[in-house]
Amino acid sequence: MSAAKDNKPAVLIAEDEEINRAILREILKDKYRILEAENGHQAVFCIQAEETEIALIILDIHMPKLDGFGVMEYLQETGLNNKIPVVVTTSDKSADVLVQAKKNHAVDIVYKPFRAAEIRKIVDNLVQICKLETSLESIIEEKSVYFTNQYEALKKAAKALRRVKWEDNIKSLMNKLLPGNEAHSGRIRVGTELLLDGLMERYPKYGLSKSINKAISDATLLHDIGNVIIPDSLFDGHRASAGRAMVQIKKRPIAGSELINLMFVNSTHQLERKYAYEIARYMYEQYDGKGYPIGVAGDEIPICAQVVSLCHRYDEIRFLKDGTVKPHKSVMRKIQEAEYKAYNPDLLEVFEVLSDTFDKTVMEEYNKNKEK
Repeated sequence: MSAAKDNKPAVLIAEDEEINRAILREILKDKYRILEAENGHQAVFCIQAEETEIALIILDIHMPKLDGFGVMEYLQETGLNNKIPVVVTTSDKSADVLVQAKKNHAVDIVYKPFRAAEIRKIVDNLVQICKLETSLESIIEEKSVYFTNQYEALKKAAKALRRVKWEDNIKSLMNKLLPGNEAHSGRIRVGTELLLDGLMERYPKYGLSKSINKAISDATLLHDIGNVIIPDSLFDGHRASAGRAMVQIKKRPIAGSELINLMFVNSTHQLERKYAYEIARYMYEQYDGKGYPIGVAGDEIPICAQVVSLCHRYDEIRFLKDGTVKPHKSVMRKIQEAEYKAYNPDLLEVFEVLSDTFDKTVMEEYNKNKEK
């Protein structure tokens, strides 16, 4: 019923047909420790013996002795349904089965015959999501040690080459952690610098200066660091896991900001650390209070995060992942007319005044990276 324990996450396959267990075992065995049950009673015994180890259950509906719904009822009675996600497998496509599976809190349903790529993607994503749900704090601490070591190694290499600028080392680190993100990061940086200078000239109340603006623009290099802990790939699973994935995605600001604090606690660049923390923590907040992760509003959001938020949204709408580049004016119109409540009116005013320059600046950065 079970294999020898190892360090892989455990997946219980509860399926009465040997051929189906063999197919699922073959799809998953390289990455997961496979536990098997050929009926519902065996599945319950296995859950009782391994409940703290099981990362996910793949559960057939129609099994002898105790069917899949009976196993799910056991999970609900013991409270384990909140800890162990269940993916139901069946060849019965009737609405009754779907409704009953959802009623019993199955997180996904997969119809037979199995498609290997679909099964693997669903299992990978759900295991990752559930790990984040239960151990995000320890994951952040673990990653901070690894990334700090990477950063220190890059610093030593840069020092040997007599290149010791903080921003150069951070850029190298982020290119290593998020390969392919350099062009986006560069556009955010130049856009942020331009808008900060505009705010400094028009609105002294924000207390900006050339040195502060430089520190903020350097700190933008870390704005996506939360993606390293909670990646976009969480969205690549089946539609049924999308809601759970979104809950975790919204934890990125917390994960990223805490990671920055841990990584740079002893750094001599505490001003950059401060702004990097504020940007990572608050860039998804909105001026009208409808953002996340906390829901703060107005001037409770640090100005550095407000500026990066606007630049990030602009970049997201204009430079699509498929390589399409939307016209500047249509992006401006969408932000100013449909999304204006999300942003500080002072910031939108500067954005409007500098519209042509902003367009030129980000396109120069885009073309520069395109030529690399």
